[in-house]
Amino acid sequence: MNSAIERLLSLRARDVMTRSVVELSANQTMSQAAFTLRQHEVTGAPVVDEQGRCVGIISATDFVRREATVEDEGNGHGGADLSEHMLSRQPGVPSYIGAMTCDLVRHYMSPAVQSIDEDATLPEIGRVMCEAHIHRVVVLDRRGVPVGIVSSLDVVSALVNAIEE
Repeated sequence: MNSAIERLLSLRARDVMTRSVVELSANQTMSQAAFTLRQHEVTGAPVVDEQGRCVGIISATDFVRREATVEDEGNGHGGADLSEHMLSRQPGVPSYIGAMTCDLVRHYMSPAVQSIDEDATLPEIGRVMCEAHIHRVVVLDRRGVPVGIVSSLDVVSALVNAIEE
């Protein structure tokens, strides 16, 4: 059993992280973000600015919060796609705007990103997740660019693998 503990203590974020990071733009609509998350079969992703730096994170919880806000406002949209709305600039000629500014990812993301670097140990990662009550941490490089994600499932997988070795 000591070898399993030693193995767990030796693991770093770089050993357990998912390297293919699904990123979202802060200026995407929530509908576009939902499509991307569904397409990649993930429930959350870092949100980046124009330089690729992490400025937030969005998760399924943020979509639930958005839905509740829309319902509370009583605007009748429910879960409707708010990404296209018709405007008429000239009489009889409708034009479309691409997205309502109120339905952008930046308005619903969590700006307080729990991040780590690639050298973080498994216990450090677990501590961050437990203290913040979150299921994923973003691994950032020195420029603040996401290079990986460590999910709670990655931590559990490392635990199981160390015990079974």
